[in-house]
Amino acid sequence: MESIARLIKQLPLDYEQDCFEQGALVRKRGISSAADLMTLAMFHLNNGCSLVEISEIAKMTGMADMSDVAFMKRFAKCSDWFIAINKKIVSDSLVCYNAPSWMKGKTLVSFDASDVKEKGRSRRIFRLHFALDIFNMKSQEHLITTAKTGESLTNFNIKKDWVVVADRGYTTIKGIEHCTGSGADYILRLRKNSFTLRDENNEKIDLLSLFAKLQDDECADICAYATTLAGAKIPVRICAKRKTADAIENNKKRLKRKESQSKYKMSDEAKTFNEFIVLVTNIEKNTALAHEILETYRYRWQIEIYFKRLKSILDFGELPKKREDSIFAWLNGKLMIALLIESIIAKTSFFPKENETKEYLEGNEVH
Repeated sequence: MESIARLIKQLPLDYEQDCFEQGALVRKRGISSAADLMTLAMFHLNNGCSLVEISEIAKMTGMADMSDVAFMKRFAKCSDWFIAINKKIVSDSLVCYNAPSWMKGKTLVSFDASDVKEKGRSRRIFRLHFALDIFNMKSQEHLITTAKTGESLTNFNIKKDWVVVADRGYTTIKGIEHCTGSGADYILRLRKNSFTLRDENNEKIDLLSLFAKLQDDECADICAYATTLAGAKIPVRICAKRKTADAIENNKKRLKRKESQSKYKMSDEAKTFNEFIVLVTNIEKNTALAHEILETYRYRWQIEIYFKRLKSILDFGELPKKREDSIFAWLNGKLMIALLIESIIAKTSFFPKENETKEYLEGNEVH
C-alpha cells in the first residue's frame, strides 16, 4: 500500500477530474470516487492482484462493493483516463542531465518499439511504440497498437528541435524524409541494404572499400546523396568506425548461432559491413565531428534499459486479458506506472558509463 500511495502522489493534481471527463467513472455505482478507482487499478496493475482479489480488497477497505466482473468492466473503461494522465506526466519537466555541448538547444530523442503477447491460446501481439527523451529521461511520445502497425518514425510527431536517434529498423528514406520535413536532425544506424548512396557525380559509393582503409581508432566521415521516394537527391553524411577485435569475434559467434537457429544465411558483404558501426545523419561537420556523432548514438542504449524495466520489473511482457478494451487499459495502465516510476527515479543522477555503453553498442549488432 505504501508503494501505491507514493505513486499516487506523483499523479497530476487533476487526475480525478480526468476520470469523469474521460468516461472511466460515469455513475458511482459500487464505487464512490475516482481516487478509490485509481487505488484499486494500481493494486491490479502494480501488485498483480487478480480480479477476485481486487473485489475482496475493495470490500475490506471500504473503497467499493463490487464483484470481480464489475471491476473488470470498470477497468476496461480506464484506458482513455490512463492515456490522458500519461500525456500530462510526460509534459512535466523532469531533471535535465548534461548533454554534449554541440547539442545546445536540442532534445535527443531515442525511438524503439516492443511487442507484448497475450496469454492464452490466441497469443495476439500488441506493440508499444516509444520515444524517449534521453537527457530528461522521460517519454516524449508513445503509441500502443496491434502488431499490424510496423516500426517507423512516421508513427511519431517529430519536432524541429529534436535529434532523432534510432536503430536500423527505422532507417528508411521515408523515415529520413519525415525527420527533415519536420526540421529535425537525425542519427540513424545504417544497414548494408538500407538504401543506395551516391557521390556528387551520381556514382554509387562502395562503403566497404572506404571502410577497409580505416585504422582501429579512425572514424570515416563521408558526404553522400540519397534518393527520395519522389526521385530527388538529398545530402547525407556517413559516420563509421571499426569495432574492436573482441566485439567482431563475439558478433561472429552470435551470428553463427542465429544462422543455425533460423537457417538464414547472411551474405559475406553483410557480415563484413557488420564489423563496423555505421551511422547516417544530416548533422553538418561544422556542428559535430564524426566521433561526436558516434558517441551521441551510444545514448540510444537507454531506451533498451527502459523496455527491460517495463518487461522485467513491471511485468509488461505478457497480457493477462482477453477483451481488447481491457488489453488497451492494461497496457496504458502499465505505461502509466512506468512513467510515474520514471518521474521518481529521474531525480537521481544518470550518465551512461563508458564501458557499459561501449559493450552494449558493440555487442548487440546482429539483426
